[in-house]
Amino acid sequence: MSLDLIASYHNPGFEAVADGVMSFFNERLDLHQSGVVFGNNLTSALVEPAKVSTDISLVAIDRSDPEAFALSDVIIRGITAALDQYLQVRPLFRECCPEQSLFVMPIFNIQRYAPGEGFKQWHCDWTISDEATEPVHRVLAWILYCNDIDLAGTEFFWQEHYEPAERGKLIIFPAGPSHIHRGRVNDTGTKTIATGWINAGSKDVYLSRLARS
Repeated sequence: MSLDLIASYHNPGFEAVADGVMSFFNERLDLHQSGVVFGNNLTSALVEPAKVSTDISLVAIDRSDPEAFALSDVIIRGITAALDQYLQVRPLFRECCPEQSLFVMPIFNIQRYAPGEGFKQWHCDWTISDEATEPVHRVLAWILYCNDIDLAGTEFFWQEHYEPAERGKLIIFPAGPSHIHRGRVNDTGTKTIATGWINAGSKDVYLSRLARS
């Protein structure tokens, strides 16, 4: 069953990380930017944007902002540990991936959705666009929900599955069209998540390509 590829992890460690994300987002107004949709043109034919949010982009290899680096490093470590669990349960997944290797992309986002905002359009996280996060290499996506909020989780189209937004819960799921999804919108509450991707290949090789670009 395809739901077997949507994994959920919830523990006190992720709750602590979620609390750290909330505090960081609240304090670092200097890093806030309007949310954008990378890797596709979802917005062009719409009356309203596909995604409305306020974002902070984090780069877990950039030490120029010690506070941002510390948080992003903790997040990447946590996602990597969950990825190891994901692949232990699904060894065939790794075996069939290019290079039989995956790594957590060190570039990712914190996203805050005010009441009525959200990533409202059905979408997937895999595209063939040319950008620093190399979406053509994306195999899995992840979402860490940073606060409890009713009716504002993630809907998966083909699976007819809804994942509630619960503080400290991490989900990992395939990035391709098999797992088209969207955020459910809450008109009265605010949702905060951290979200990013898991790519096929080697992190060291990726960083080498990034340095040459």
